[in-house]
Amino acid sequence: MLRSLALAVGSLLLMRPAAAQTLPPPTAGRSVAAPVGYNWQLLPEVNAAVLKPFTWNYKAEASRDAQAYFVTRERIVPGKQFKTGLSLNVVQRISAKSKQPADAYARAFAARSGRGAGQQVLGQETKAQGPLRLYGVRYRLSSGPDGPKIIQQWAIANTATDTFYLLLFESPEKDWPLAWKFGEEMIKQIRLDAKV
Repeated sequence: MLRSLALAVGSLLLMRPAAAQTLPPPTAGRSVAAPVGYNWQLLPEVNAAVLKPFTWNYKAEASRDAQAYFVTRERIVPGKQFKTGLSLNVVQRISAKSKQPADAYARAFAARSGRGAGQQVLGQETKAQGPLRLYGVRYRLSSGPDGPKIIQQWAIANTATDTFYLLLFESPEKDWPLAWKFGEEMIKQIRLDAKV
């Protein structure tokens, strides 16, 4: 069920900046309080952490090229796609796989996002935080099994470690206003270790 790396209601909603924090994630020896209603979900393979709402589900998957993490409102069932949730794909040593540095890859990835058939870009943002370069795109998919969908995507490059992160939060458009209250907090509070 590893989601494709090629995978956010309308013009009234503004894209919020990602705050991919380069603070070390919470660990067993060092706790960081999670906001009310959330727990920290540790992503030990990449030394990161993401907020998980209490009743949501978590799954990690590994492939030869990437590590993938999912925090979803719906139960994660093999062979089925979730409707609302966050996914994080992490590809280390991206330049060996893509033949370009992490920053160039992330920039090019974001430039293509939301521009396919049946897609509409709703907003874009670029920012830098230490060694991280973040390229945000929010777009609308006009059709899907549950109707139109909104996706908030951040293509993130760690220029020091040659790591590419693809961070997505998605939900059916009809559910977006409520779902984004969770998604915005999850994205804003994500902890990525700048050394990975």
